[in-house]
Amino acid sequence: MATDYAFIRAYGKFTGARESFVDDTVRRARRQNAADDVMIYHEDSASWTHFGDLEAKAEGGDAEAAEQVKKIREIMR
Repeated sequence: MATDYAFIRAYGKFTGARESFVDDTVRRARRQNAADDVMIYHEDSASWTHFGDLEAKAEGGDAEAAEQVKKIREIMR
């Protein structure tokens, strides 16, 4: 089992995404040499959301983001 792009895989589990969707997203990240902490690709803007972005929102007081960070970290253990 591949272990690269752990944040994409953890976010996929968090959202209940199909394994094929997660695999496609990991392949895209590989092709684009995306950073290791990417977790969501946005087709409309052709950009990635990084786990660090979510952590920053959580640290800024966003309770929903803080809960997502907590759950994703639990999945990754």
